[in-house]
Amino acid sequence: MLKAGKWVFSLFFNLKLSGTLRQNPLVMKKLKFAGALIFLTSYCCCQAQEDLEPGVERWAIKTSLASNPRTKTSTLDKLLALPNPVAQPKDASETNRITKTVGGLKEGDIITIKGWLLLVALEDDAKKHRDGDYHIQIRTTSEWGDTCLIVEIPFPDFISDPALKEKCSQVREFVKSKLLKNKEPGTTGNKMTHPVFVTITGQLFFDAVHLKGNPRGKRSMHSYTCWELHPVTAMAFAPKPANN
Repeated sequence: MLKAGKWVFSLFFNLKLSGTLRQNPLVMKKLKFAGALIFLTSYCCCQAQEDLEPGVERWAIKTSLASNPRTKTSTLDKLLALPNPVAQPKDASETNRITKTVGGLKEGDIITIKGWLLLVALEDDAKKHRDGDYHIQIRTTSEWGDTCLIVEIPFPDFISDPALKEKCSQVREFVKSKLLKNKEPGTTGNKMTHPVFVTITGQLFFDAVHLKGNPRGKRSMHSYTCWELHPVTAMAFAPKPANN
């Protein structure tokens, strides 16, 4: 984006020297405006990214994948009802995945599910955390309601593994281009006017810090489980179920 702005200004300067713009003031005015707009937009984007900070709780796990993880297909209903593998936040290691298996699944498994995507938000809240995750709320129905599963896509710059960084970049691009008209989501959450049915793949992660306090969720839609998919590694549109 910055390069585009510089290119417009360079073109403007060269044309001005050649005398072309003196003969066409309207073109000169448009080039000035285009260059300024591109430069300002790129500057705002860079500022927004500089504002982000890596997360804290179990951050190394949220931004990585296990070595040789199990790959499983599950359902949203099953994940919403999955028992807790630990009782207290302190029982979950900051750097090691929880090894206890519950309901045939454990943290670190790569899980594929299908569900209705109803909200996307950017985690950039000075009062809470500003790690830049795409926070997404998934339901078993297209209707707005009070129960959901949270899945999150980390900000690529905070991922050290090149392969995972690329996957997360692609998923974020899918969300932005296909659902948000190439705009970043808002911090309070973009509610889908027309919910979409999607297939989502990601690491099963237990966000133990939320064992205490109020349920998570935005726009009065809450998640009553600490399980989530984080990081999300793939997303695509899926055929809508016949009963919805």
